[in-house]
Amino acid sequence: MQPRNLRELSYRPGWKPCANLLGTVPHRLLPLLLAAVSVCVAETPLTVNLRANLPSPQPVGTPIGFTAMPAVVGPALRDNFVFQYSVSVNGGPFHIVHDYSQQYAFAWTPELFEQNVTVRVKVRDDDAKTTGQADMPFQFASRIKGNSPVATPTAHPLVALFSAPACPQGSQFRVAFHAEGDEAITRTPDQPCRGPVSSNVYVAGMRPDTEYKIHAEVATGGSVTPGNEVSFHTGMLDGNFAPAIVAVPPSGKTDSEPVIIHSAASMGDRVRPFATDLQGRLIWYLRSTDFLTRVLPGGRFLALADGQNSVNHTQEEQVLKEIDLAGNVVRETNIGRVAEQLKSRGIQSDCQKNGRECVSGFHHEAIRLPNGHTLAVAGIERMMPTGTQGSKTPVDVLGDVIIDLDEDFQVAGVWNGFDHLDLNRKSLYDSKCHTGEGGCPAVLLADEANGWTHTNAVSYIPSTGDLIISQPEQNWVLKIDWKDGKGSGKVLWRLGKDGDFKADSKDPNPWFAFQHDAGFEPVGSDTLTLVDDGDTSGKDAKAVVRAQVWKLDEQNHIAKLVYNAPLGVHTFCCGSIQALKNGGYSTVAGASMPLQGRTAQTDKDGNVVLAIDIVGNIDYRSFRVENMYSAPIK
Repeated sequence: MQPRNLRELSYRPGWKPCANLLGTVPHRLLPLLLAAVSVCVAETPLTVNLRANLPSPQPVGTPIGFTAMPAVVGPALRDNFVFQYSVSVNGGPFHIVHDYSQQYAFAWTPELFEQNVTVRVKVRDDDAKTTGQADMPFQFASRIKGNSPVATPTAHPLVALFSAPACPQGSQFRVAFHAEGDEAITRTPDQPCRGPVSSNVYVAGMRPDTEYKIHAEVATGGSVTPGNEVSFHTGMLDGNFAPAIVAVPPSGKTDSEPVIIHSAASMGDRVRPFATDLQGRLIWYLRSTDFLTRVLPGGRFLALADGQNSVNHTQEEQVLKEIDLAGNVVRETNIGRVAEQLKSRGIQSDCQKNGRECVSGFHHEAIRLPNGHTLAVAGIERMMPTGTQGSKTPVDVLGDVIIDLDEDFQVAGVWNGFDHLDLNRKSLYDSKCHTGEGGCPAVLLADEANGWTHTNAVSYIPSTGDLIISQPEQNWVLKIDWKDGKGSGKVLWRLGKDGDFKADSKDPNPWFAFQHDAGFEPVGSDTLTLVDDGDTSGKDAKAVVRAQVWKLDEQNHIAKLVYNAPLGVHTFCCGSIQALKNGGYSTVAGASMPLQGRTAQTDKDGNVVLAIDIVGNIDYRSFRVENMYSAPIK
């Protein structure tokens, strides 16, 4: 953008050296100088002040707040700036932990060991096209004094940071803990000893206001050496924790995967994700109201959140983050930054009213791949001409992209539904989407969009690198030729009514409707599990939520319904399903009426043997796990 006069020139960051020349330049040469301003700008980086809220060094696991501010004239210019944070550990390469965003402050927590880091902030002025960066060294020191372990409270009242003296390299370290008076012991995963460096781990899965005993265990060869025991008393819940949890007493065998992690959602005030035992007792919760998409091994989670992006002031589900048990952000990106990178792949995201195409927000799903990449679903809007999907005026159609992000949350690939699906087959439910109403990402090109596909689940097939995706607005589950980003992207088959498979079932109505959480389970098998939400309109009184298992003969396109367990409740959205080790299934009816989410365990014969109800709120997904450090296979 060219400056229009001398006053504007003097107030642009990075242009001061050019402005200093004005007094020596004749007025007749001023147009030439203004035309050359971009050269001066490129040669004059921004000056950035980077500050931390605590001095270095700090003990292992201490969250540090960083604030970056360009040294500029005029506070109004700050809307133009975006900020990226990256970290180098012990002289290693820099890895992005917070990609370019209008959020200039960032709270970061290091990995749990002694280390010397360099925190780098990069700042970009999107108007003046100038950049700058600043580095800050920071040290994290051991919490151990002498040879005694210590349990330190964290900002999370139900999570402790346990620190133990160094253990020999080649051995394995873990922590065992139990409530005082309880016999059941929980153990954290084994982690390698670091030689001279202390061992640290978050202890989670504890009930509020309860005394716990904690000790380290060091495994060397076939022997295990326990450490000294310490006591830790968990804190009280804060006043913002809302859900009423009701456990329906078990009527059968339920000794499999004793922890339930609830992703949680709400139609009003949002409820934080949380975990219970099979008695319905709370043992963990997320300190923020993020939407938890998937549980990762080792006490990590993928989540979607409202927040700032890099291109506009939209807030709704703009952020994708990985978080730990204490609620700390491990790394994060935003849809604006992702959309910037998608432009080189032919997706021109112009999210202004009356724009032509917009990648508007994350929604419903993000999963972790075996290679460390992350697949995330995002909404993509396109303004289409009159007549599209039967419209009488130009229409905003909301489809989906699936974005492949590498270990730094940088775009490595993308699948665009507009390139591979039949645009003439509109939503079977004639769905309409509006910003702020839930169930859809932000709608930015028009006041209303056709909710075309509503992709709500992605599942990965390791043997081929292909994808299974669930599109409930179409009542179809699709297999996509992905090949780890090298495939054609075409639809290989469609499972569901009017799809490519013949249903093999005695049920007069075998096919699912508005399905959720479809994927092969076990991974790599021919067995596909999903939740059939049934008639979400509520017009069919007999349409209850069903846990379904299909055996797929992909060669002959025959789908055999081998498990079809009704949960006895109606729902208008949501759900998940998971095979349990004892042969049954854990299934979520996410939004039954009166409003509540139900996680039900059914046995191998389809009988409900356990239920956990969240009264007054939706439970989008739940995950049955051994403890807070394990993750489902699916």
